[in-house]
Amino acid sequence: MKKLFLLLYIIIFIPFTTACWNYREVDQISIVQGFAIDKTEQGNYLLTFEVIDFQESGTEQKVKSVLIESEGETLMSAIRNSISKNFPKLYFGHTTVVIISLEVAREGVLKVLDFFFRDAEPRLNINLFVSENETAGEILKAKALTSEILSVEITNILDEQKSLSKALLIPAYEFVNALVEDGISGIMTSVCTVENNEEKVVKLCGTAIFKEDRLQGFINNEETYALSFILDEVKGGIIVANLGSKTDEEKISLEILNSGTNVKPVYKDNKFSIIIDIDTKVALIEHNSKKSYNDEEGRKELKKIAEEQLKNKIENIIKKIQREFGVDIFGFGNRFYKELPEVWKEQGEKWSEIYEDLEVSVVTNIDIRHTGLLIKPIKNGD
Repeated sequence: MKKLFLLLYIIIFIPFTTACWNYREVDQISIVQGFAIDKTEQGNYLLTFEVIDFQESGTEQKVKSVLIESEGETLMSAIRNSISKNFPKLYFGHTTVVIISLEVAREGVLKVLDFFFRDAEPRLNINLFVSENETAGEILKAKALTSEILSVEITNILDEQKSLSKALLIPAYEFVNALVEDGISGIMTSVCTVENNEEKVVKLCGTAIFKEDRLQGFINNEETYALSFILDEVKGGIIVANLGSKTDEEKISLEILNSGTNVKPVYKDNKFSIIIDIDTKVALIEHNSKKSYNDEEGRKELKKIAEEQLKNKIENIIKKIQREFGVDIFGFGNRFYKELPEVWKEQGEKWSEIYEDLEVSVVTNIDIRHTGLLIKPIKNGD
């Protein structure tokens, strides 16, 4: 199967070795900022395109977007059929968002990738999403709050959530890499709509889990946060230390300054295991506990609490992925493939079985750098 994906990979990326050869005037094309891929009850593809609409008002030019839908037996025929709807030829050179429906993702996304990347126009860093709604098209029909163009808003939300380590940026080339590499399975960001003042708005809901090119299920934002530590994709965010009470008064917020993860594959006595070392530097930015944690003993206690709770979150997501999905989205197998090639050569074909019972040790180290200007928490009467 991996050889099949490798062949696909080669076919996909040959067009990108060429230079810019197909210049077009702007008024001769319809610029697609994002599009959604669904299927009809008859099995045809139903595509929803968000197209840039340049409007002139007096001396000013405004940029908005319009949605057009097109149906066809294949993706290419659906695109060609859109030309008959009073729009010039669709241009994908500036496309940033592709949303795939549940049905298409469960059937397999190879057809989507094969079509999309054969064309010379699309970029390699297009963001791929899976809709958690019934259809992908309804995502593009949601209300835009911060931009005239919803696909731009989705990209901005992704950047913001990534900075909080609650979303993962998965460009198309990374997903394809996961298809062709040994010992790793692919993921995409999941997107949905939620109610906001009686209108539907877009929300990033978590991460879509794949086995080869087929969707298996989802994990939520908090689980994605834990996954970010394993994948060494933590860019910021907050570690909340729960001090034993369910009230806000017994929680402390630690801002992540930086974090690094080292994943070590171990093969000893004919057994596979993984050791994950995570070093995170934080600053105490919110202190609502009645107890002070600013002296040496207090910091040690807070450090221990935060480390243990972070470790539990990471261990929980590893166990969930192993037991519920049985796929290696962490790339543990890929570590053995790259760092212990002789071991992988002998036993790599059995990785799926090995992975199910793989022992993973997680070591968390949290370094509390500073605690702000106040030495003690603010109390009534202070």
